[in-house]
Amino acid sequence: MKERKVEARFIESRQRWQCNVQTNGVRKTFTSSIPGRRGKIDAERKADIWLDTQIVGENAKASATIAQYLETIDATASSSYRAQQHYYMGMVLDCIGNKKMVNITPRDLQAIVDKYYRFGKDGEGLSAATLKGLRASISAWLKFCRSMRCTTLTAESIKIPKAARQTEKTIATKEDIRVLFSVDTTVWNGERVRDFFVHAYRFLAVVGLRPGELLAIERRDIADGKLTIRHSYNNLGELTDGKNKNARRTIALDILDQQQAMLRERGIVSKYVFPDEYGRIIQQYNLRRTWRRYCESNGINHAQTPYELRHTFVSIVDEMPRQLKKMIVGHSESMDTEGIYGHEKQGDMQRAAAYMNDAFLSILK
Repeated sequence: MKERKVEARFIESRQRWQCNVQTNGVRKTFTSSIPGRRGKIDAERKADIWLDTQIVGENAKASATIAQYLETIDATASSSYRAQQHYYMGMVLDCIGNKKMVNITPRDLQAIVDKYYRFGKDGEGLSAATLKGLRASISAWLKFCRSMRCTTLTAESIKIPKAARQTEKTIATKEDIRVLFSVDTTVWNGERVRDFFVHAYRFLAVVGLRPGELLAIERRDIADGKLTIRHSYNNLGELTDGKNKNARRTIALDILDQQQAMLRERGIVSKYVFPDEYGRIIQQYNLRRTWRRYCESNGINHAQTPYELRHTFVSIVDEMPRQLKKMIVGHSESMDTEGIYGHEKQGDMQRAAAYMNDAFLSILK
């Protein structure tokens, strides 16, 4: 804790205790209206907390830099990213929070990843994907610290253990695809009923969308047989920009026609293409729940999450050229879908549509 050189004093005219402190050219005043000595202690405690979180070059504690980093994230980032950063930085805080920045070494940073590879937060080692997320958060934190000139460290030397548990992703089999496109019912409360979201599942499979992108599709996003991805809904129900702005995909018109017919039949009017039964946006957890129920009702043992239908799509259109596939699934230039990114040329979307159509028809026939 940084030493405080002043004490709080009682301001008679305002009937409150006041403690004025200053560090790095920044002056702050902390007050307390609690009467007596308790008020003096309260004002000084507030000042001590603030002083302890101020960065003073390399002598600052890691805990202080983490507090300021998270404060910046809380003020600027989405709630999902904030939650992610608080989760990962909590691990860093547990391991090196009491260390001064000047004393932190690359070995200390590697030790954080190694610890959670072995034990996780509940006794089970974290997966490789989660450890990569931890490394990315450490990198972002160190970048913040370098901007404050309290470290020169980077996360480049951090290695993910080769034996780290891989998160298993499965894809739907050809038989699963046949079931999906021939059965539109699910079991609900012991009765077999029509699955309201079956067209959403099919659309995910044949277009390769991310689930959040599917949820955000509005009628205005579809024109001339093409879909423009403008937004996505995350797990917290927040509307965010699409990962690849204005990414255009060829679309399965038959499925959309069937979806619109079902909505008209039920008298549902909505700006969303795939709304819930009340015309509102579908929440991601609801889509996961209904898809899992559909799988259990119809004997599908693979692709247990909507996102794995996206993996299914990438596998099914295996014959599609890599550049076309990248355009269709909406990967950015830096994302290695299966090769080097290529720009859209005239006729590319029509060619992609032909590949997609042939791939699925070969399964369904």
